[in-house]
Amino acid sequence: MGRFPNEKHFVSWCGLSPKHHDSGKRKRTVKGASCNKAGQIFKECAQSLLNSKHVAIGSFMRKLRAKKDSSIAIKAGARKLAEAYYNALTRGIAYVEQGTKKYEEQIKQREKAVLYKLAKKHHMQLIDNHAAA
Repeated sequence: MGRFPNEKHFVSWCGLSPKHHDSGKRKRTVKGASCNKAGQIFKECAQSLLNSKHVAIGSFMRKLRAKKDSSIAIKAGARKLAEAYYNALTRGIAYVEQGTKKYEEQIKQREKAVLYKLAKKHHMQLIDNHAAA
């Protein structure tokens, strides 16, 4: 693993990094290069997590699948798995699964922060419904 300076290089070597083929307003459709064996293994693991009800990466992929496509969601989930694998091998950072409840709570907090920021920008005030009741 010493040949990869960081996890982004490892993910790119696996063939799991997102491709950007656009310039200005033009978006080009380019057939993506296939993954190597390691990338294919990460994709298969991610595909099995897609149907899991209690894993946060599965919840992330289901949310992305609703917006984009299942192949894009699987590739994104495989990228997350590859980054966790690289960090576990090189830095000794263990991946701690927090579950879908924690993931959905984080999304809710992010959406709340965006709403408060927009309200402040437009000189408005938000009233929390739970605090008022």
